[in-house]
Amino acid sequence: MVNYMTRIFPLYLLIPELPNLNSPKYLDRYGNQVRQSIADSQRGILQHFLSLGNTNGLTLSLRYFYDPNNSKEERLKIYLIFNYFHNSSQQINRVREEIISFIQYSNLSIFYNFDLSSGLNQNLGWVNHIGETLKPESFNSQGYYVPDLFEANKNNNMLNVCDILNRLNEKFLLEITLQVCHQSEDRSELSKALAQMIPQLQQVTSHRRDMFFERALSIYQHYQTTYLHSNLFKYSIKALAETRSTIRPVLMELVRNATEAKSHGEQDHVEIVSRDVDTQKFLKSLNATENIQICTAIERQGWQGNFGDKSIRQPVKPKSSNDELGDGSTDIYLKPFTSYLADFNNAALPPSSRGEIVRSSPSAITQSFNSSGKSPLAQIKDLKPLHRYATLEEISGFFRIVIPGKTPVPGIPQEQPPLIKPNAEEIFRKYSSAITKNPDQYIVGMAADDGRIVYSSWDNDPHRLVAGRPGYGKSNFLHWIIFQFLYANPKRKVYIADFGGADFQYLEDMNLNIEIVINSKDCKELVEKIHQEYEERLSLMRHYKVNNIKKLQAKGVEIDRMLWIIDEAAAIARADKELKKAIEQRLEEYVLQGRKFGIHVIYCTQFPTAEVVSRQVRENCGEKVVFRLSPDATDTVLGYRLGDDIASAPKGRAFVEGQDGGQYVNTPEIILPEETIVPISGTIWRYLYSRS
Repeated sequence: MVNYMTRIFPLYLLIPELPNLNSPKYLDRYGNQVRQSIADSQRGILQHFLSLGNTNGLTLSLRYFYDPNNSKEERLKIYLIFNYFHNSSQQINRVREEIISFIQYSNLSIFYNFDLSSGLNQNLGWVNHIGETLKPESFNSQGYYVPDLFEANKNNNMLNVCDILNRLNEKFLLEITLQVCHQSEDRSELSKALAQMIPQLQQVTSHRRDMFFERALSIYQHYQTTYLHSNLFKYSIKALAETRSTIRPVLMELVRNATEAKSHGEQDHVEIVSRDVDTQKFLKSLNATENIQICTAIERQGWQGNFGDKSIRQPVKPKSSNDELGDGSTDIYLKPFTSYLADFNNAALPPSSRGEIVRSSPSAITQSFNSSGKSPLAQIKDLKPLHRYATLEEISGFFRIVIPGKTPVPGIPQEQPPLIKPNAEEIFRKYSSAITKNPDQYIVGMAADDGRIVYSSWDNDPHRLVAGRPGYGKSNFLHWIIFQFLYANPKRKVYIADFGGADFQYLEDMNLNIEIVINSKDCKELVEKIHQEYEERLSLMRHYKVNNIKKLQAKGVEIDRMLWIIDEAAAIARADKELKKAIEQRLEEYVLQGRKFGIHVIYCTQFPTAEVVSRQVRENCGEKVVFRLSPDATDTVLGYRLGDDIASAPKGRAFVEGQDGGQYVNTPEIILPEETIVPISGTIWRYLYSRS
C-alpha cells in the first residue's frame, strides 16, 4: 500500500512559465481587471481545497525554489504540490482525479500551465537554516495569551519577493504549506478555553478602559464566531536556506506584501522564528518539508517553561477603582518588549514587541472552577492551536503564485506568443486605407499572439529607438517604416545616415524623396541641412502665429513631416569630438522639440551600450522596438532585462513598448527590388510610384 500511495501522491505540478499579461488575449477579456482576476482564481484553489469532501489530512504546498546554478531564465521554479494519505486506494484515486480535473479546468488554467512533474530536487542537504513566520503572539505572566490574526493583502503579486530571490547567490526554498482542518475535527478543548477566556475579558473591559484587553476580547470573540464551526487551514510559512542571513529579507518581504499594514502596526510584528542545523527541532521541520507535511515543532520562546500549563483564570469582579484588577492585588501596565530585530542570531527570537503585562505583586486570584463544581478549568495551551490555524481569507495573501507585472519576472520563462509571420504585401493590401485616412499613423505589424494589427502614431510617439542584432529584422523594419511614411505623402522627406553599409542605397535609384549619407563626415552636412529645415519651420510658425505643424497645415501651408534615420548610432559615439558634439547637439534639439515641428528621429543600433544610448535618448524616444538582443542590452534600451525572451523565429519578431505598454509584435517581411532578380513591379514599392 505504501508503494502504491507513493506512486500517485504527492502530486507535483510545475508551473513552466508565467503568462504575458500584456497580451490582448488577456486584456481583451479582462481589461484592467486581469490581475485581480488571477488573484480571484488563486483564491478559488483554496476554496476548492477546503471543499474536497472527507479529505482530512490533505496537504497543499506552494513552493518557490531558487537555484542560481541554473540558467538565468530557469533559476526560479514554482510548484504546487498536493499530498494525501489514506487507507483506501479508491479514495486516493478519487482525490487525485478531482485535483487534476480542477487544475485543468479551473479559471487558474486560463493564466498558468501546470506540468505533472517527478518533483523538485528532494536532496535538501544544502539546507542549514530554517525560518518560519507565524501570527503575532502576545504573552504575559498574568495568564493572558493573545494570538493575533492575519489581515490579507488581496493585491499581493509576489513580485518583490521574486526580485529578492533573484538577487541571492545561493539556493533557497520558500514554501507556504496548508492542511485542511474540517469542521468535524474535535475542537472541544479550544471551545472550552474560549468560553472561559471571553467572559473574563468582558468583565475586565466593562470596568476598566484598557486597549490591550479590549483588543484581546475582540480577537477572541472573532475566533469564537469563525473558528469553531468553520473549515480551517493549518499553515506553515517557511524558508529553507544555506545561510541564516538570507531568511529574514525574504520572509519579511513576504509578510509586507501578504498582509495589510494597520494603524497600530501589527504587520511589523509578525515574527520570524529560526532554527539552525545543529539545534532542536530542525530535523523534524526539515523532514516535514521533504514529506510535504505540516510541522508545528518550531515555536516562540513564550511557550517555554510551564506557561501553557497555566489555567485560564475564572472571571473577576473589578472593584470601583479603575486602577485595580480583581481583588486589588495585581496592577497592570504595558511595557514594550525589546525589539525582536535586536538579536536575530539567537536560536529563537523574542516575543512580540506589542506589549506585555507585568505583574507587580503576587496574585490572589487562585480559585479554580473545579472547587466550585463547575466545568474543568481550561489551560492556556488549549488556546495554542489558534496561532497555527487560519481562515481562507487570512491565508489568501500568503498563498499566491506570482502575478507578472509590466515586465517579465526574472528567473522564470514568460509565455511565448504563437509564431505568426506576416507578409508586408498582404498586410498593406488589406489595411492601406488606414494609412491614407490617417497619415499620422503607421502599421507596426501583427500582434504575435492573436494576429491583431498593431498601429503606432507619429503624433503620439514622435521618436523611436530601434535595436537588434544583425539578421533579426531591424533593417527590414526600417524599410517598412520608410515605405509607409512616403506612401502617406511622397513629398515627405527622409534623411538616412546609413553608417552600417549600403542597406538603403537602392532607394536612391527609385527617385524617392530620400537623401542618404554613409559616413560620419558627410553626416555633419546632413545634420546642418536638417537644421536649416528646422529653422524654416520655426520661421513659418512664428509668421502664422501657430505652435505645431498641424496648425500650420490648417493655414494652407504645404508642409509635412520629415524623418531622420540614424543607422548605426554607434558610429556617432566613435566620431571625432567636434563632429560628435555637433550631431548630439542637433539630435537633442530635434528629440526635444521635433513633435511640434514634424521632425522625427529613429535612432537605431546593433550595440546599445550606455555610451551609444544615453539616458536622454531613451527617455525621449517614446517608442522602443527591440529585436533579439542580450538581456544586458535590453536593459540599456528598455530599462529592464528582456532580450532572450524574444524568439529568434520568425524573423522580425520584436518587443514594442509605447504609450499602451509593451507587447510582442511580428513585423512584416518586405521584399526589396533587386536588378534582374526582383523588379520594382514585383514588390510593394510599386505603390509609391502610383502616388508620386
